[in-house]
Amino acid sequence: MRKWYAGAMAALSLAVLLVVPGTAGAHGEYTARGCERNFDRAVAHFDAVFLAKDLPAVMSYYHDEAVQIGAAGTYRPNKAAIEANFSRLFTFDFIATFPEVKVIEGCNTATLVVDFTLTIPSVNVKQHFYNALTFVREHGKWKIVLDVSSPLPVV
Repeated sequence: MRKWYAGAMAALSLAVLLVVPGTAGAHGEYTARGCERNFDRAVAHFDAVFLAKDLPAVMSYYHDEAVQIGAAGTYRPNKAAIEANFSRLFTFDFIATFPEVKVIEGCNTATLVVDFTLTIPSVNVKQHFYNALTFVREHGKWKIVLDVSSPLPVV
């Protein structure tokens, strides 16, 4: 009886080792590709809500302890200051493009660098800068903890 029990437990242990990773992969959460897809979806949604000027949705992507440093060096030490900045920006009609330059991602952290061009025709403003966003994944949601911009020449 003990040999049968020991053999059954060994088979069960092996089955758990084989099934659990497959289950996680099937759900797409914990495999490298699953994490990449999850992050890509979050970034696509963030981009869409930014362009739609949906302030609550944009701010839902910012961590409660987030920090932002603007292209002119303006330091925004908390989520409230970041929200005030977007609130002002969203009063304008603007054109924004931000193709990806570099993405470094894992299952719990990611950095996205974009080549950002912002044009506000009504006030004759055009800005060009790299924007680097560092994300952490908390409770299954991607949150921006650091948002840093570095100016580039306007073309």
